[in-house]
Amino acid sequence: MQPFNRWLLLALLPGIAGAADVSIERLTWAGVKMVSEDTTVFIDAIGTDIWGGNAPEGLVPVTADTRRRYALITHSHNDHFDVETLKEVLGDRGYVICHASIATHIASRGLRVIPVETYVPLERGGFVFTAVPAADGFGAEQVSWIITLDDRRYLHAGDTLWHGGWSLIGKQYGPFEAVFLPINGARLQSDPMPETAGVMNPSQAVDAAVLLRAGKLVPIHYGLNDPPYYQEVTDPLRTVQEEAARRGLVVEHVLPGMAVSSND
Repeated sequence: MQPFNRWLLLALLPGIAGAADVSIERLTWAGVKMVSEDTTVFIDAIGTDIWGGNAPEGLVPVTADTRRRYALITHSHNDHFDVETLKEVLGDRGYVICHASIATHIASRGLRVIPVETYVPLERGGFVFTAVPAADGFGAEQVSWIITLDDRRYLHAGDTLWHGGWSLIGKQYGPFEAVFLPINGARLQSDPMPETAGVMNPSQAVDAAVLLRAGKLVPIHYGLNDPPYYQEVTDPLRTVQEEAARRGLVVEHVLPGMAVSSND
């Protein structure tokens, strides 16, 4: 089945009519938390200090007090998949939602898993989750997530590379209320050291947001520079803000622990 038909199926699913309130909080690094009524959704939530006291822009707690709890995982690298934090926050009532290609690995870590295939929507707690293609710069299986609530759509892109699917995703699923995109153009040490980044850089993130028809870009996955082991581009936040201003795109800089503003 082609993506267009998947989108028709998504549009027919129950639970997306009406106007439920949603609050969105940026978590540490690439993490995002969304809450609507009795449902909390985490995307790439990290609560463990894997940075040795130097978490970019600060380490914030990952908590939930709703009855329904779900955690979306773009991929299984340890800066996007925090086993112990997810066990604690999901408890015996929550599930990890991930692409089928990594479901066995996630389940082997002692978490309850709901596997999905690319382009196949899943409805839970009033939200609709759809995995769409991404390109991992370091060889892992990876997806981006479209999160739909009523007539509002959001996209979270983990730490994907630039790829050719942005225009298709934007046409079939857009416009998006907000897109959460990596911006740091990171390179990891290897022998030989690559000149090509393994993560989107600021200019590519702006291009992707424009093609996605985003109301705004919320930068994620930046603020860590530890050469020669991990090298990001110089001042990615300032660069993405300048590039976005030139293109007429709104960028909202949200610190970890702070709320993402509504476009209303």
